[in-house]
Amino acid sequence: MALTGMDVSAVRTLANQLSAKADEIETIAGSLSSQLDGTQWLGADADSFRGDWQNTHRTQLQNVAGALRDASTRASQNATQQEQASSS
Repeated sequence: MALTGMDVSAVRTLANQLSAKADEIETIAGSLSSQLDGTQWLGADADSFRGDWQNTHRTQLQNVAGALRDASTRASQNATQQEQASSS
């Protein structure tokens, strides 16, 4: 009887990639924030744009990065559980 299981190595690779992409998103968001902070732009439009960036767009990027980290953690936990189940 054949059982379908998990390729633990592939799932661990996926977990690492999810975490790396979360890092990339955080780096990009930080870079864009720095660029915006360094841009000479005054007035109501600038204030509105900066507010949208900080309160909406950057927050959404942080949420995506957090979700990727959560998925990475869950994949790692699942791989560990599979290893434990397989060794029993």
